[in-house]
Amino acid sequence: QGVTSIYISHKLEEVFRISDRITVLRDGRVISTWRTTETDSNHVVSAMVGRDIEDLFPWRERPIGDTILQVEDLTVEDPSHHRPLLDHVSFELHKGEILGLSGLMGAGRTELAESLFGVPPGKMSGRILLEGSEIRIRHPKDAIKVGIALLTEDRKQSGCLFNLSVQKNVSLASMKKVSSGPWVRLSSERELAKKYADELAIKSSNLRNLIGTLSGGNQQKVLVARWLATEPKVLILDEPTRGVDVGAKVEIYRLMIELAREGMAILMISSELPEVLGMSDRILVMHEGRVADCLNREEANQERVMHLATGAVSV
Repeated sequence: QGVTSIYISHKLEEVFRISDRITVLRDGRVISTWRTTETDSNHVVSAMVGRDIEDLFPWRERPIGDTILQVEDLTVEDPSHHRPLLDHVSFELHKGEILGLSGLMGAGRTELAESLFGVPPGKMSGRILLEGSEIRIRHPKDAIKVGIALLTEDRKQSGCLFNLSVQKNVSLASMKKVSSGPWVRLSSERELAKKYADELAIKSSNLRNLIGTLSGGNQQKVLVARWLATEPKVLILDEPTRGVDVGAKVEIYRLMIELAREGMAILMISSELPEVLGMSDRILVMHEGRVADCLNREEANQERVMHLATGAVSV
């Protein structure tokens, strides 16, 4: 019919499938334009992030510290079924370490994150130790108090408060820092939000704007800022790059590496195997609520992780 269409997306498979030409914009500027048949995803991604695709995962070897979090025989009963959601899960997390958590849907990854943050989806037993001392986490406020933070997997459903500003979304978990009794000190709240907006390069024309005015990647960075403002010892990231463009992914990866260098312990849950393999120091693989194995970075590959995640005997 002769209709011209401009299709805007960061889903490269769709772009390559339906387009005749591809134009990449970065920071408000046209970077490059190609005929779709004359380029590939590597060139497009490099233009989007401003660096070679090999630099997508900025992992570098660094010192790993002492054990900070120990989980022993953590079990969570499924209130509607007989099989436990988590079945005697045990692992350790070290200071300055990025521990990747991989597994298929239903393996118990998110249930583990929720349990460590005080919202187990069923009756919980087992032990959680932080810096060698047993802790009891019955509510998210208990987790925050001892230094555990959780970035949830769905920012729209359980992360962003869309009726609040960027500023208030950042300060939400740190009200003691910005309030006196029942009163919020707006100047302190602004300073806190600006500090992390600058550090995380959150692109917002005004921090008093509603968070819904931001892109998905910037919304995600606001939620990361919310938890960094609590100064956690352990940061749990559940699908940290879901629904963000490649450029925002790189920024999140680089932030994770910087936090790990500073000694923060990070538990990263991801359904993207390249991300898990590219960013983790060790990889914990779960299958049907149990830990199938824990792999060092050097011994992990996609085939081995998938064998463990699917419950295959040979690995």
